[in-house]
Amino acid sequence: FALLGVGVGLLANIRIMGLMLLPAVLGMLALVALYAAKRGEGGLKRILAKTGAFSAVSVAALYAAWPSTWRDPTLILEAFDVLSNHPTLVPTLFRGEFVRWPSIPWDFIPTWMLITTPPIAFALAAIGIARVARLCAADWRGALANPTARFGLLALACLILPVAAAIALNSNLYGDWRQMYFLYAPTCVLAAFGLRALAALPKPRIRGAALAAAAVGLAAAAVQIVGLHPFQSEYFNFLADKSGIADRWEMNYWRVSRKDAFEELLKIQPSGHIPVVAASHRHTVAPELQRMRDMELLPPDDRRRFAIAPSFPSFRVFSGIGGDFEYPVIWKREVYGVVVGAVLDSRAEAKAAFQDAYAAARMSEPTARAGGFDMYADGGGLAYINEDCGEDDASGFIELSIFPVDPIDLPQSARDAGLEYESRDFDFHIYGARIDGKCVVVPNLPEYPISHVETGQRMPGESRLWSAQIVFGGHRERYERALSSLSGEPVARSGFDIWLNDGTLTYVKENCDEEDTRGRFFLSVFPADPSDLSQSARDAGREHESLNFDFARYGATVGGKCVIVRRLPGYAISRVETGQWITGEGELWKAETAVGD
Repeated sequence: FALLGVGVGLLANIRIMGLMLLPAVLGMLALVALYAAKRGEGGLKRILAKTGAFSAVSVAALYAAWPSTWRDPTLILEAFDVLSNHPTLVPTLFRGEFVRWPSIPWDFIPTWMLITTPPIAFALAAIGIARVARLCAADWRGALANPTARFGLLALACLILPVAAAIALNSNLYGDWRQMYFLYAPTCVLAAFGLRALAALPKPRIRGAALAAAAVGLAAAAVQIVGLHPFQSEYFNFLADKSGIADRWEMNYWRVSRKDAFEELLKIQPSGHIPVVAASHRHTVAPELQRMRDMELLPPDDRRRFAIAPSFPSFRVFSGIGGDFEYPVIWKREVYGVVVGAVLDSRAEAKAAFQDAYAAARMSEPTARAGGFDMYADGGGLAYINEDCGEDDASGFIELSIFPVDPIDLPQSARDAGLEYESRDFDFHIYGARIDGKCVVVPNLPEYPISHVETGQRMPGESRLWSAQIVFGGHRERYERALSSLSGEPVARSGFDIWLNDGTLTYVKENCDEEDTRGRFFLSVFPADPSDLSQSARDAGREHESLNFDFARYGATVGGKCVIVRRLPGYAISRVETGQWITGEGELWKAETAVGD
């Protein structure tokens, strides 16, 4: 019973519903104790000892294997609440419809068990339950004295109680019945009772035929499951109706085909880097943010050859449910006629995309040159081209710091860190390709207007090999448009004339010289509702958002005028304070304006 307690504690640690075995076992011990007391039999102390050992060891094992409870034992109770109100909402295809919590059908678990368990197991379990019921009916007052009846009732309780609890709690279930796979254990116990019942049949011919039928059923299930390997998790029995099965039941939840796909790619391309991207029919994968964990199953040397390439990949590793693909299929795996894994060849698309980028870039003069690369910038695009590309040119990491025209466009994480740029460092194998001896790199850029980028290349553990600054075309044109759209009188005049229009501040100074732009500008934005402030501003105890800047990055000289365009935050603003100062010399000028409506 102490060993059983260890098992229950570890099971509950893996799946908290396994804790239902605790009341099941304790309930059976209580019935045995009551039965023994009623019949005047001894052994009550022994039953109490078993009860104490089982209870204490179950709780101790659960506590020992669950470090969070060392700090707060009440987390065990919270776990049940989380089980019934789990924050993850995953749609599951069930009987041809996608269902998810809180609208999970009551028969979700029973149905999944019925269609994914070998029929022979249920048939034998039904015979076992009938045998237990017969023993109890023959002598219901003395049933607990029979070990088979007692153990059978316990197995039945272990099977029924967790399912009943899940239904009663309306638990958040998804991806078949995997949260309750432990229910297969009591099912097998009852099936063993059924097999023993067949072996005890009195007539040899009937007994032989029954055992032979059971053996055929077990063999058939084994052959089918082994034949599905490594997709044995996709096993369905005849009750599921396998014609159009992918349109009725969830399949390939764990995407187990990717490891085989990687191994196939290693054969197709035996040397060099292999750019890949994940593709899925039903579940979106962000490969640039989440490394495909299946790679961890490969040897380290093989693993290092793969590069997650979100822009122009050479190969697409498909894992999901599909059939019609946009790109040529060079390898695939099927289950019940449904494609659950494939490798798609998009090398032709990749080459064409890089060739188009190369041709478009070469139609103009480079914006910058460094490290053997010609760099081109237009609108929202950026390209690096090296006409005579060597192995070193495609090594290391390319550093890319992106400075927006308006810092409000920066991600909140960058602003909270006090950065004036967004960093998107990468290696050549993610955004680059070799074409006819040329290295062409086309990184993804943000959609917001970009003032300039600072870039360079660095080898691991070494200093930067080269660096460059690239000013984007369209930056000056934006300021020319802002200047031409000004109308009316400025809202403030100090060092600069300042206009407020459509949530944008425009600073203008006539006959501007270098002295006017060398100081740093400050801009404090006061929201009408303080709750609109960023978390970093609130943490610092400020009542305003600080959007300070310098002219070199956020201004332009147009027709002898200095022009700065700053978009204000989207929330309601009561007033702004702005001005200019030089470190060590103090404030040059200051202006304040109410924003109102």
